[in-house]
Amino acid sequence: MKDRSYYEVLQVSKGASPEVIASAYRTLMTKLRKHPDLGGCCEEAILINQAYETLIDPYTRACYDALIATPEEVAAMESRADAPAERRRAPRKEVDAAISFCTDDGQLWHSGRVRDLSILGVRLQSREPVEIGQHIIIAPPDSSAYAVHGTVVWKRMFHPSHFERIYEAGVEFSDQISDIENRIY
Repeated sequence: MKDRSYYEVLQVSKGASPEVIASAYRTLMTKLRKHPDLGGCCEEAILINQAYETLIDPYTRACYDALIATPEEVAAMESRADAPAERRRAPRKEVDAAISFCTDDGQLWHSGRVRDLSILGVRLQSREPVEIGQHIIIAPPDSSAYAVHGTVVWKRMFHPSHFERIYEAGVEFSDQISDIENRIY
């Protein structure tokens, strides 16, 4: 099978809405019998699933679009990057800090990374999923004395490779934490 974009695999345009993508996926897998249980090829079904999972999620779709962009599309993206930055309630700092976190019960600690932070919250990445509204405790890996408490306000999943899933979440603190850098590092 020649190299095809995920848009070509699902037979949709680059501007297709999530509804159109979902409909195309269902049509391919059921009506056109691409699903292995309906007589389809397993490898083709895997490719269709990968295309669907990538294009249905806005974040992974944006990453994929950047990956396959033509030189003209790259130039257009760069010109949009010169636009004024998004206004935030508090300045954020990009970091890459190893942390530990646990959910409400405090029984099981997981490892993760903080990718950016502010006095109002952090962007957390982990192999463990979290849920919106879930209360979590974040601490440096070696000390829970500097733990901070927060609530998950958004989440998403992306695939840096075909075999790995990374969960990312925005965690908002219940109060402003002015010394957050000292607590995370």
